[in-house]
Amino acid sequence: MLDIIPQRDMEISLIHLILTIVSMGGIVVGVWVNLNNDVTKLKSRVYHLERSDNELKAVLADIVTRLQHIELLLAANKIKE
Repeated sequence: MLDIIPQRDMEISLIHLILTIVSMGGIVVGVWVNLNNDVTKLKSRVYHLERSDNELKAVLADIVTRLQHIELLLAANKIKE
């Protein structure tokens, strides 16, 4: 009664099950590595964009300061005339 599935077929099924589990494990690891790589790239891009944004803000602040200085010079020049 217990020999419904022959021993050889049971061994082959077990081998297929083990290979499937190993394959799925490899796929999961591959997907995890790929996602981790993408997250690292995105973090790097965000860091560089934030750094350029800060540099742009500094340049704009310098331009505003210089424009205010020019306005003061023009106003002083008009007063002298």
